[in-house]
Amino acid sequence: MQDALKANVEERRGKARVGAALSGSLKFGPELSTSCEVVDVSVTGVKVQLADTVPLNSEVTLILPGSVHFGGEVMWRHGLQVGLKFRNSPEKIAERLSGFLNSDDMRVLHS
Repeated sequence: MQDALKANVEERRGKARVGAALSGSLKFGPELSTSCEVVDVSVTGVKVQLADTVPLNSEVTLILPGSVHFGGEVMWRHGLQVGLKFRNSPEKIAERLSGFLNSDDMRVLHS
């Protein structure tokens, strides 16, 4: 049963994910933000652990070290974990992520 659930989630994602431990912040609303940690990442989105809640379907900006910005939308929320879908193309996201991930992880994302 657990394998079937995992396969279903992976089919919906459509893109490989890699684990990450990146600290950053999530900006939402006109002047609101919360600190966060990226748990895993793909070229289409990320799972983040938040310090505070963010409304579902919010337009957000994930800000990582070096002031690297990723625009997105909150697609799901479970407590203080949320899934973000990126707005930019997978190619542009991969280019931005290359500064944060090692070459093995980047190969996984391109598979």
